[in-house]
Amino acid sequence: MRLACLLAACGVMSAQEIVLNRSTAIVLDQREPGAVRRAAQDLASDWEKVFGAKPRTVGTLMEAKGPALIVSCQYNLPQGVARPVAAEAFRITAARPGVALAGADMRGTIYAIYEFSQRYLGVDPFYYWTDHMPAKQTALRLAASTNVEVPSPVFRYRGWFINDEDLLTGWTPATPGGTGIALQTWDRVFEALLRLRGNMVVPGTFIFSDEPQVRAASERGLVITQHHIEVLGTNTWRWPVDQPYSFAQQPQLLINAWRNSVQGYLPQQELLWTVGYRGRHDRAFWEDDKSIAPTDEARAQAIRAAIDKQMELVRAERKSPYFLMNAWMESVPFIRKGLLKLPDGVTLVWPDNGHGVIRDEGTIAKGQGVYYHTAMHNSLANQLTEMVPPERIERELGRAVRAGATEYLLVNVSDVRPYPLTTRAVMEIGVRGADWKADEYLTRWCKQEFGEKAAAVLPDYYRAYFSAPGRYGKAEHQTLADNAYHNFARMLLAGLMEGDTKLAEALKRRPNWVPYLDLENAERYTSEAAARWAVAEDLAKKAAPLVPAARRQFFQSHVMTQLDIHQHSNAALRLTAEAWGDWAHAAEKLALAVEELQKVLAAMKAAEYGQWAGFYKEDRFVDVKKTLAMAEAALAKAQGKPMPAGVSSAPYVVDPYFWLKEYQDKRWVDVSAH
Repeated sequence: MRLACLLAACGVMSAQEIVLNRSTAIVLDQREPGAVRRAAQDLASDWEKVFGAKPRTVGTLMEAKGPALIVSCQYNLPQGVARPVAAEAFRITAARPGVALAGADMRGTIYAIYEFSQRYLGVDPFYYWTDHMPAKQTALRLAASTNVEVPSPVFRYRGWFINDEDLLTGWTPATPGGTGIALQTWDRVFEALLRLRGNMVVPGTFIFSDEPQVRAASERGLVITQHHIEVLGTNTWRWPVDQPYSFAQQPQLLINAWRNSVQGYLPQQELLWTVGYRGRHDRAFWEDDKSIAPTDEARAQAIRAAIDKQMELVRAERKSPYFLMNAWMESVPFIRKGLLKLPDGVTLVWPDNGHGVIRDEGTIAKGQGVYYHTAMHNSLANQLTEMVPPERIERELGRAVRAGATEYLLVNVSDVRPYPLTTRAVMEIGVRGADWKADEYLTRWCKQEFGEKAAAVLPDYYRAYFSAPGRYGKAEHQTLADNAYHNFARMLLAGLMEGDTKLAEALKRRPNWVPYLDLENAERYTSEAAARWAVAEDLAKKAAPLVPAARRQFFQSHVMTQLDIHQHSNAALRLTAEAWGDWAHAAEKLALAVEELQKVLAAMKAAEYGQWAGFYKEDRFVDVKKTLAMAEAALAKAQGKPMPAGVSSAPYVVDPYFWLKEYQDKRWVDVSAH
């Protein structure tokens, strides 16, 4: 027994096991890629969390002086350890000097580092975002026969789109500007993505190709790609207001802008080039360019002409570029009808509908990819909470895997923190493929995050949670989520503020309300949902005392806060709808709606503990505060009092991008020839 303790204290390798502890060194040649060295710094930080001291980092096996962690991308591969060959594959192997973390390439080595941390140190990939710290240890024992071989991921490219990032920007704004979100927060995003074996990123919405976070992502070893609006990385939000936007009438302006954006990337950066033709902001090009005939054929032809020119521009700058076309919104029907045929060498990426249902109508095929959402701002979907059922994720992405459409998987994760359950689910499918199962995952998630006892209840809670929202339509995704509650409520409140108490007449006068005509049934579907939310609440309360003390803050953030956002937003919408139908009692109903909206804000505040202080303060896309202000104004009117000054009756929020892009100051897209 004394010998075993001595071996553990010294850190030794016997014929049966390797013992690692706080005296263990990391062997890392400084000639290894910078991204590998950065991941090794994370390994050292993980080691400190577990053992209480950072390990020494040395350059050679000889300097280690005992069993070591040997990081090998190009150097220091121990004798007898075979380096993997397949892209991004890796191996964790017990070797005579210690434990080798060897990758087939740069990212394979990075994944080996993080897999070791997760598997043996207990460091959760989302630890920073879920407050999940590993347990302390005094020694780590690995069998001398340890040889973990991990193959290439199923999807070739797997990554995140940080989109509509009001919460992150408000929580840690860059000071001074230049990135919108502070670079240290960007680094936490990139770290979590890599720990989940992602390899690409769209680092923000409406950005320029040379912004600091773009370069920081590359330094972390990530491939840069672009979203569906910003072809070739062109920041259309900052298109010069005095310049026309028309590839038909003023093609040279767009050609210059595309070329200048391409040249804004550094030569050594890895890029996947998004091609296509869309308008300024997130809209069809013909809203800006009226010169094209208003037929599907003409519009599809214009998109194809733009793609051909974009490919020509990139090929003039880069060797063997990779192209993709994200068929978001208006391009999907053109492709389905066969009107838009992509050139050879362009990967077709099918979008979902913002709610996790892929829009391919069963046509997705081998060699294609998917653009998926775990969060979405579209006036209806989820921006503050989880809302894509794991079963839907399994079904839809499982279809893609079975079809061989595993070339590309971009996940819109918006502000990251509120959606770890579903985001991690999508990333696991990206790595594992069709053997991923929602039920198994949900049980595992609950155990990992909240412990064995709470996990006896929480899978049922999450199932109740995902099935609880009210249904404003017949399609599976037409369920109330953060944006829907507050947009629907504000539409009703706008009418109440202006005196439109007859809904049918109000709708006729407001054609922009037409997509939401089922407001007439809001009382019914919110009342039906209230009973389902009560079931979810009972399950959450049953689980709460079973959650370990160390995980209670995250339980508050991910379970109680999100439950309260839904439950109280649903109640506020129900009460507002009742006020519409019963003006004689509107004041009573609206007073209660105000209380419910105050509870929504209180729930968000309850999730702002510790490092998360102020996380929701700049909620601008859902804008619960605006809903509350309008409810208070409508209440005043119903009570016969003057409405508060300065409260607009416009139901939609002011476009947050004017605020989000303030850091870009007076910079506009460069449309000049160079």
